[in-house]
Amino acid sequence: MKILTSNSNFDLSSEFLTSFSQTAQTITNNPLNGKSKQSARNYIYKLVGDMTKGIFRDDAWQNVSAIWNKMDENNIENNITKADYFKDEQGQPMGKTWKFEVPFTNQKGRQDVLYGTLNAHFSGSVQDPSERYDISFII
Repeated sequence: MKILTSNSNFDLSSEFLTSFSQTAQTITNNPLNGKSKQSARNYIYKLVGDMTKGIFRDDAWQNVSAIWNKMDENNIENNITKADYFKDEQGQPMGKTWKFEVPFTNQKGRQDVLYGTLNAHFSGSVQDPSERYDISFII
């Protein structure tokens, strides 16, 4: 995974960051290559779908990291283009959103990109809404 922005709102733990190489590399054995957009999208959903089910409890976005790691392990290039907290009317954080891109070569041999959003919605207590979260993953 590459981070394509200089957004200062990234809240990524050092453990998360150290698991990725800062060097950009082209993935030639990407399993999405040769697929249509719909087929590529379905492939990713099947790959990470189970990782988005349930309520998670950690302070380092471990399940979010696991999704990026799973795509990396399967040679699927994924680039975060933006990450930000979203807030309620009073300005209290309600979760975090990561925007990302997945480049690949489609079935016609042309460069293509899937655009996606990963949301972590806080579902903790009134005192600490960020103590638990669930994930939605949309491409």
